[in-house]
Amino acid sequence: MGALGLLARAQDKVSVLTIDDAVALALKGNLQLQSTVLDVDRAREGTAALKTTRLPQFQIYALGGETLRPINFTIPKGALGSYPATGPIPANSSSITTPQQFTGFIFGQASQPLSQQWKIRLALISSRISEDLAKERMRRERQDTAQSVRALYYQIAQTQTQIESAEAIEKYLVELQAETDRKLAQLTVLKGDSLAVRARLSQQRYQLVNLRDASKTQKESFNRLLGRDLETEFSVEVQPLPGAAEIGLAAAHAMALRERPEIEEARLQTKKAETEVRRQRAEYIPDVSASFTYASFPNVSFAPQNVVNAGFLLQWQPFDWGQKRHKTQALRDVTKQSTLAERDTEQQTLLDVNTKFRALAEARMFLDTSAVAQEAQREKLREMTNQYREKAALLSDVLQQEGAAVQADSEYQSAVAAFWKAKANFERALGRE
Repeated sequence: MGALGLLARAQDKVSVLTIDDAVALALKGNLQLQSTVLDVDRAREGTAALKTTRLPQFQIYALGGETLRPINFTIPKGALGSYPATGPIPANSSSITTPQQFTGFIFGQASQPLSQQWKIRLALISSRISEDLAKERMRRERQDTAQSVRALYYQIAQTQTQIESAEAIEKYLVELQAETDRKLAQLTVLKGDSLAVRARLSQQRYQLVNLRDASKTQKESFNRLLGRDLETEFSVEVQPLPGAAEIGLAAAHAMALRERPEIEEARLQTKKAETEVRRQRAEYIPDVSASFTYASFPNVSFAPQNVVNAGFLLQWQPFDWGQKRHKTQALRDVTKQSTLAERDTEQQTLLDVNTKFRALAEARMFLDTSAVAQEAQREKLREMTNQYREKAALLSDVLQQEGAAVQADSEYQSAVAAFWKAKANFERALGRE
């Protein structure tokens, strides 16, 4: 009784993970998805850093040290002019010497961009577009992650169903072996029949081991996809098949064009290319800044100790031999390419929706056909088993029918997996998470 209680508690610890909970866990814990979230944050910080270039910019340069040789220079006689009242200034050539001592040079500047504000505005527009592109890539990664979770979840559910089916077949073969051994003792069947049942049972147990190992590997991969410890135990729900009603093709087209992040990415790329053309054309505008400058030469003889200047700073390249024009034309070509890529992305999206829509319809039809075949083979196996117990059928016929029933079960389970995979692919084609 105590052992049964421990087994029940151990089974309770294996939580049942629904597919919605699995998708939610993956969207929160998947490591690759977390990396794309950091890309969005990095793009946002880049935009914030670019905004600071609109504000005054401060720069300070300081150079200090001891000269290796004295600083000597001579002011020639009359270098400052010659006047009738005083004569030449200076009256004689004068030597100025700064001995070897600590000297320095300090330069400070504060500048406020003026004409550059338009260029900065265009750069901010481009940066915000890059931020939106990062968000769309994150949204695409979320959809891909959700699709991967669903696909692997359905595989685990299929393997789980196959294990249950294999266990049922194993139980059936154990009972058949007992029945055959009983008849062998009564000399109503041959020893070869008994060995054939034993071989089929051994083969079934080997297949069961393979299925359990495959289930373990799938669950480890699933835990990695969810961003949690690989050894986390869980079980999945066998998904009930949805009704035959599906979204219409026209509605699917509209939803995909509205929800697919690839289309929005293509549109943003076109918008970014157009902005880059405007930024390149803005290079014709001279850079004008309001400027305040301070310079100092500590311990340098005859040099001014403090120089203060306020005014403006102009930077302009009046002649560039057509460089800006060629760059602008190259960016216009990029814009045209982006427009073509946008249209092609829309066409690819519609083609993808059409393909996944047809694949889903085919998978549902194949599933219905497999379900009927499975039911028929199982009923035949039940009838054949009853006939064998009543000595109205041979053991070889039972084993042959058992193989046919196993094949029908396998085809049905494959059809279920194919249906759910087609369903997940169609959901991804629509742009759903």
